[in-house]
Amino acid sequence: MEVKAIKIASQETLFSETTKLAQEDLAPSNLAPMLKQYVEMKKSYPEHLLLFQVGDFYEVFFEDAITVADSLQIRLTSRDKNKENPIPMCGVPIHAIDNYLPRLLEVGHSAVVVSQVEDAKHAKGMVRREITRIVTPGVRLEGDGLNEKEFNYLVSALSSGEQFALSYSDISIGVLRVAEYETSEELLDAIKRIKPAELILPSLFNAIAVDKNAEWLKDSIALAKDLGARLVFRPFDYPETSRIAQELEVWLADKKAIAQVQSSLREISAVGLSCLCSTLSYVDEVSFGVKPVFSTIEREEASSTVVIDSATRRNLELTEARIDGDRRNSLLAHIDYSKTAMGSRLLRQWLLNPSAEIEQINTRLDAVESLISNSLVLSDLRSDLIQVRDLDRLCSRVATHRANPRDMKMLLDSIQVLPNIKNYLSQFTSSSLFRDLLELLDLLEDIGEKLSNSLVEEPPLKINEGGIFKAGFHSELDRLNQLRVDGRSWLAQLEQQEREKTGISSIKVKFNNVFGYFFEVPNGQKNKVPNYFERRQTLANAERFITAELKVRETEILSSKARQIDLEREEFLSLRAFIASHVARIQKTARVLSQLDVLSCFAWLAQKHNYSRPEITNDLETLIVAGRHPVVEQVIGAHNFIPNDVNLNSKDRRLAILTGPNMGGKSTYLRQLGLIQLLAQAGSFVPAQSAKLGVVDRIFTRIGAADDMSRGDSTFMVEMREAATIVRKATKKSLVLIDEVGRGTATSDGLALATAISEWLLEKTACRTVFATHFHELTRDVKAGAFCLAVGILEKTNEIVFTHRIEQEVCDRSFGIEVARLAGLPEELLVRAKNILDQGSAPVENFAGNPTENSALKAAPVEKNSKEDSSSDVLLQLLVEKINTINPNNITPIEALLELGRLKSYLKVNA
Repeated sequence: MEVKAIKIASQETLFSETTKLAQEDLAPSNLAPMLKQYVEMKKSYPEHLLLFQVGDFYEVFFEDAITVADSLQIRLTSRDKNKENPIPMCGVPIHAIDNYLPRLLEVGHSAVVVSQVEDAKHAKGMVRREITRIVTPGVRLEGDGLNEKEFNYLVSALSSGEQFALSYSDISIGVLRVAEYETSEELLDAIKRIKPAELILPSLFNAIAVDKNAEWLKDSIALAKDLGARLVFRPFDYPETSRIAQELEVWLADKKAIAQVQSSLREISAVGLSCLCSTLSYVDEVSFGVKPVFSTIEREEASSTVVIDSATRRNLELTEARIDGDRRNSLLAHIDYSKTAMGSRLLRQWLLNPSAEIEQINTRLDAVESLISNSLVLSDLRSDLIQVRDLDRLCSRVATHRANPRDMKMLLDSIQVLPNIKNYLSQFTSSSLFRDLLELLDLLEDIGEKLSNSLVEEPPLKINEGGIFKAGFHSELDRLNQLRVDGRSWLAQLEQQEREKTGISSIKVKFNNVFGYFFEVPNGQKNKVPNYFERRQTLANAERFITAELKVRETEILSSKARQIDLEREEFLSLRAFIASHVARIQKTARVLSQLDVLSCFAWLAQKHNYSRPEITNDLETLIVAGRHPVVEQVIGAHNFIPNDVNLNSKDRRLAILTGPNMGGKSTYLRQLGLIQLLAQAGSFVPAQSAKLGVVDRIFTRIGAADDMSRGDSTFMVEMREAATIVRKATKKSLVLIDEVGRGTATSDGLALATAISEWLLEKTACRTVFATHFHELTRDVKAGAFCLAVGILEKTNEIVFTHRIEQEVCDRSFGIEVARLAGLPEELLVRAKNILDQGSAPVENFAGNPTENSALKAAPVEKNSKEDSSSDVLLQLLVEKINTINPNNITPIEALLELGRLKSYLKVNA
């Protein structure tokens, strides 16, 4: 194999000339030592923004300062303003860093946080600084601005020229998967589905077909920009499976899973393994010595889930509205009744990857039915699930040493609910899924007991604030705390004692970090201050003093407080290490709770909106009675929604040709069919009176019109690309929903394409298809296996009424003028349009006002005083009779042209 290296990106492109000069030590020789330290650290992390602690602020310099100021909309200033080339700088307060970092990540930046690790008062020379944190859009944990209901994926993608693969990871919940594809199209569609926050692509890679690789890489870069993902370029290699298996042990929380993972690795291609290693290498690089852990490492099996491409996800509006991207109008937003963040994320995963395995689908449906059958238990279960915190992300915080005392309390709150959860599960033993979940559920009693015995009811946020542990947990902590309590009591007694002794009624004992404890005396009574009071500070309205006795007690109190905080820190780190050693158990319980949450969500959804259990089969059929659109129904109200039936099979009802006017409900009908099938295979009940659904392997939709300016594609090109995907990828088990193919080009071309595509799906693919169209020609001479449906219409004087019922009949008109009237076009314009339509093949004026010949009957003047003239009269009369049999409102332009041709032939033969 020929190995060719292609350089995709260079670090030099990432920095301005100013920064490069500084990094190459070509900056002015009088550059401050602190800035030299900054530049040295920037050299090691050129791709990231460098936030550098200077006192109470994280400062940023050079080109980074310009970027940060613009991204955060904060003031850009400069250092050495009086010099010829001042250095740009900006900064954010230390205490607000967690508010600013997420904002940088959201706009695609990454950051290295450099903190002072010694007190500036005690530093000899430069304050020692170290990197304490690296955060990137794809490698971040809870607290770094994560959306609790969404995944945050880091993706690595690679092609060898013949194979395509990617690995994707959400380190905040310990997920790591590998997927493999046959084409670049499938790879790109997977990236769209996953929507990475950060995408790793090869900077140097081995290629068999360089041009092909360059093309997929170019498309991946463009796609990352469209998705708002940060691009990272790294070298990929092809590691040996044995080496990977050894390295994975440090990444897995459950060491018992090593054998299972090793078995999975043997099924992954070299390209997939390379992606896996690239992901882990990058996570290791930016985790800075504290590695997250994964619950398992999985190979994604494409055959086990329904394939839903990006066009279908967009058209069905699964996670966001098609037009404006608003998530509030998506399917997910309208059915997400989950009670935990873990459940919301899993629900999203099930919707985007419905099961294609009938046993798994029916197992989920059994569980949902069990919950519905006992509504009281369902209600209690959901009430208790509210108290369950995001255990997945808590585990990651524990494993990466970022969990704080309040995180530990949230873990305890979740554990205390588990006995109730177990009790609920034990009441549904008729469900095999609930029996499995009951067996997997770990009550984590030892962890709960340890946390319960140690933590106070409301622990502080930070470790160094003190007050983490309850009385009785640790004898030395109790003693030190008592010293502090006694000290406070002693100070109160001392204050009262000095008031009586000196006669200064308003004297008070106070404290600050500069002077420690002191007496404060108002100016009006300072003449009563005794000689043993030593002045420390003069204020505008008071004087501050200390005494020898107060100084001695201050030392005792402050030293006990410092010892208490140090000891609490030590004990908390020990507690966190104990929890970290059991992360695998917590992750397993989290998976149980997330599944239970989604199943209870489905049950609640079915109860609330009157959904029914679908019958799932392996037959190639779709039989829905009174089906409804799950989103539209909620928006307009169930009483306003008109349900419709669907009856498709693999024999005599494979292809439904759906005609009718716009606004009649064709698109809603298509979408609700797709959503009902998708919900059923995700494991949910469906919005229908009843449904018998054969499992599908893919759902395809081609609905609506939109161009793709980023690729230079017109509306029609986008339409044809989507159609091409369908005819190439659909199988006999697929469900295809098409609306308006061929309308973006000339009528004759569009009709030809629509006819050919519908015939292909009917005869070649033989899949279940609903084909909505305005080409009424498709309803004539319907082939075996196809049938006609139409939107119900009630015609009144100058108006139409949509019944929104889909009926088995043919609609031979599109009612375009009537729909235009509903849209508000001027009546005069509509009258003109109606006249043109009524004239049919008669001559009409063009836009210039000149007559155009739309008829083959431009009769010459006739003389009626001869035999020849009499023959002409007869011929003309016959032609008039033929023309009168034609209804121009019931024929298409194509049919009109055919009729015109017949009349010309008639004239030629009989003239």
